[in-house]
Amino acid sequence: MNTRPYVSIDIETTGLNPENCQVLEIGAVIDDGTTPIEDCPTFHCYVDHGLILGEPFAVSMHPTILRRIATHEEGYTYLQPWEVAGRFRDFLKENGLDPENEKVFVAGKNFASFDSRFLSKVTSWDKYIKVHHRILDPAAMYWRPEIDGVELPDTKTCMERAGISGEVAHTAVEDAQVVVRLIRHAIEARQALNCDSIVLAS
Repeated sequence: MNTRPYVSIDIETTGLNPENCQVLEIGAVIDDGTTPIEDCPTFHCYVDHGLILGEPFAVSMHPTILRRIATHEEGYTYLQPWEVAGRFRDFLKENGLDPENEKVFVAGKNFASFDSRFLSKVTSWDKYIKVHHRILDPAAMYWRPEIDGVELPDTKTCMERAGISGEVAHTAVEDAQVVVRLIRHAIEARQALNCDSIVLAS
């Protein structure tokens, strides 16, 4: 299965409102449709804001992330907010993409309505990273209107419909990899039915 390379991106945040909450973790996987997922180029960092702002419930979901940021536990990358966009741009360029001159195809669960709003608040993000206006959202690929109505299924439901075991990790890289697995499964299922199209959500 060959596809045009796209970037699956997931973030963890301190809440739902990008105006007063923060990105804590960013994970991304570049998928070309053929490389084993565990071998795909992967980006990961924690964002060290110095001062944490957010919603109590959301913050309480991330004790491990906060501990790592607080102690700078070895084995992970910690970036200041103004470093993130440049480092992510370099990661994309090192892996054959040109985010400053060509729009990058991005995949993600709710990326268009959630992640992109937070990432646009990261210093120089929109300057360094040009994203295609159409986003690959796996939820659209697993939507069953007779069951779901007008609501797209959540990630756990998509996994169940794809026959993918496990839980939603709520860690950025693992969730980005789940999106890749869901997209690959949907493409393979469509190709098996001689239907090569995939659903793009604006």
